[in-house]
Amino acid sequence: MDTQSVFEYITTQEASFRTDRIPLTSSKSWNMREHTERCKNVANAWFNKGSNEDGVRPYNDIVTPVIDVAFRSEGFDVKDIVPFVDSVKDYHLSFIIKKFHPQWARKYELDTFIDEVVENSIIYDLVLIKNINDRRPEVVNLETLAFCNQTDVMAGPICIKHNFTISELVEYKGKWDSDKIDMAILLSLEEKKVALADNQPAKTPSKNIEVYELRGHLPARWCKEDAEMFTYSPQMHVVCYYTGENGNKEGITLYKGVDKALSENFKALKIDTVRSKGRACGRSIVERLFEPQVWNNYAGIRLKEMLDGAVNLLQTESEEFGNQKISSLKNNTILKHEQGKPITRIDMNLQNVPALQNFQALQESNARTLGSASDASLGKNPVSGTPFALQSLIVQQGDGIHEYRKGKIATFFADVLYRDWILKWMIADINEGKTFSEELSLEELQEIAETITNNSRNIRAKELILKGELVTKEELDAFQQAEKEIFIKAGNRKFFTDFKGAFKDAPVRVLVNVAGKQKDMSQVADKLSNLISTFLKSGVPISAMAKPMNELLENSGLSPVNFASVVNTPSPLPPQPVPVVA
Repeated sequence: MDTQSVFEYITTQEASFRTDRIPLTSSKSWNMREHTERCKNVANAWFNKGSNEDGVRPYNDIVTPVIDVAFRSEGFDVKDIVPFVDSVKDYHLSFIIKKFHPQWARKYELDTFIDEVVENSIIYDLVLIKNINDRRPEVVNLETLAFCNQTDVMAGPICIKHNFTISELVEYKGKWDSDKIDMAILLSLEEKKVALADNQPAKTPSKNIEVYELRGHLPARWCKEDAEMFTYSPQMHVVCYYTGENGNKEGITLYKGVDKALSENFKALKIDTVRSKGRACGRSIVERLFEPQVWNNYAGIRLKEMLDGAVNLLQTESEEFGNQKISSLKNNTILKHEQGKPITRIDMNLQNVPALQNFQALQESNARTLGSASDASLGKNPVSGTPFALQSLIVQQGDGIHEYRKGKIATFFADVLYRDWILKWMIADINEGKTFSEELSLEELQEIAETITNNSRNIRAKELILKGELVTKEELDAFQQAEKEIFIKAGNRKFFTDFKGAFKDAPVRVLVNVAGKQKDMSQVADKLSNLISTFLKSGVPISAMAKPMNELLENSGLSPVNFASVVNTPSPLPPQPVPVVA
């Protein structure tokens, strides 16, 4: 590195990244490019080696249903991310952030970002996140990595290969060298190289400029020519290449400069850190399914060969019927064979078909086990007679690995992405004084109604006193109750406004709590329903069970606000017996 130019360094490292293998054990080596390519092929139900454009090799896909279950089971929503201010006295600010976050996250499509992280983790077990100095970070497509440290992606320089259109590259004028951008566009070709296809060019209707973005601790002289040899500094280089008149590969520097530390520009998520120790990518769910898919295809190919060999053959010693095609005969034709020379069929029945089909079923079962995809998760009906409780237990235990992985992803969001990047953008936006609306739960609605109407009650009392009128507690209670009912009946969607600078002096130590598990709402609703029914039969009034009733309504998909008058109305007292006067 120290004796090379930045152009030579990128060229040699990219070539090595494609071919060099790192030893894991004495019998196993690994290459990241190879891993990325195979994971993509298997996830898309493509053969990893060889072409199958003519369809001569059957591909019985057993991977897609399994990873679809993983996508659904390991994903979570923005609503499961709950930020709050870590301060008792600033509780009201915590409530504001909690309500501001969902609509802010929707605006910047953080739900889509979460899905991209989950899907990349399931396919590759390596998610590389790039800080682009915006509200939503960027998931780096691993196919675009020109090179990185194959043992640990964050342990060395990272080089990403971009394919810019002319309009995309022109947007960087003013940030990068404008003249060099014009030069790169002029020398570019109407083609786009495909990384996982050994950089084979794909023809495009317009020019594409292949640009390398190199970041990390690099020789200081690459930025400053008078810097000492063998000294390093965090740098960013943006370069591209063209073929000179002499046929040699020449480089163009679009940008170079001092950069932030690599950990401030990139974050990496790798869940399986034990079994895959020593390599950049973990052992993903797709990688677990490599072998079941290979052997399932093997059995399918053998079956196809047997079917291709299944022909209808007849034999006879007759000279009259010999070497004739049976297809040339009309239907219902009666043949009279020569004496002692009958026409007989040769046994061409397929052999071992059940064994091969059973082998395929075994591989499919192994894939489901490795991918934790039960029949219920796949949408298949259970075997007749399976108790509901047993089926529910099987689903819960089968989802255990997905819950574990989801917890890891959620922790990565809470303790890394939100803490280091996302929260500062959200705090900056809310400090600008945003006006927004958000729905409140019944408990939140009642709590705010109590606070607001209590203030209205105090104002009302002051007005009456200043007028010289008599103020009674009963009158104020009635006034507050009426105001509270009006506030609640207005609906559970409320507007929040005028918070400009509210967080300027507040502690910005905002924590994020991401739900690691999702409730099974139907089961919770069923249990609450049975519990409430038991209490009602025992004579407990419905008003005494307001909280479980509200939770039952929420888990049933109903709004507790619409039933507040029923749930919270005190039950009428039973009629009292009239005493008989003797």
